[in-house]
Amino acid sequence: MTLQATADFFPFTQADQRLVAGLALSLVLHALIVLGITPAPPRFTAPAPLEVELRRVEAPPPHPELAAKPLSDLSAAAAAETPQEAAPMPDAPATVRPPETPAAVDQPLYFTARDLDVRAEPINQVDLVYPVKAYEMRMHGRVVVRILINEHGAVDETSVLEATPPGVFEEAALAATQALQFRPAQKHGRNVKSQKTIEVTFDPYESIRPR
Repeated sequence: MTLQATADFFPFTQADQRLVAGLALSLVLHALIVLGITPAPPRFTAPAPLEVELRRVEAPPPHPELAAKPLSDLSAAAAAETPQEAAPMPDAPATVRPPETPAAVDQPLYFTARDLDVRAEPINQVDLVYPVKAYEMRMHGRVVVRILINEHGAVDETSVLEATPPGVFEEAALAATQALQFRPAQKHGRNVKSQKTIEVTFDPYESIRPR
């Protein structure tokens, strides 16, 4: 009799009870939302953005004394304030060199005749070639030539110092003197370089071979 009365008083099944409990929980949540009660936010919050403030710093005004002086005065003042460099150490004594002999100091490249003990002398004969036009016109000529002779007796260089008439016999005179060979000059018993000045004359009535 007791079991029948209980079954009549609770006609719902267990599944129906769970459904009713869910509906009741949903009504409670909707009531909270209507009343303005919101659930608490999560504990983790995003960090605030980094804010940087830029400030313009004005340069301090120059010192009155420095602003009044020009750049050149400031450089001079800075140089005066720099410490002086240490005095350089004295140099080591120079090596004493023996004095050179006067011959080594005053020796010219080519000795002149007055400075020689033995002058250079030609050891061969050279044919003087007469210019054709000058020979046909029976012209006389004179050429002064300076000859530079090395210590072996060979001719290093020849040059014309004077020519009469000019522009006629210079080439023939130089060709003849360059073909000369000499016994070298001597000074203090050794062969040296020397210079010699000779005069080459052109006479159409002498025994010549025209070119």
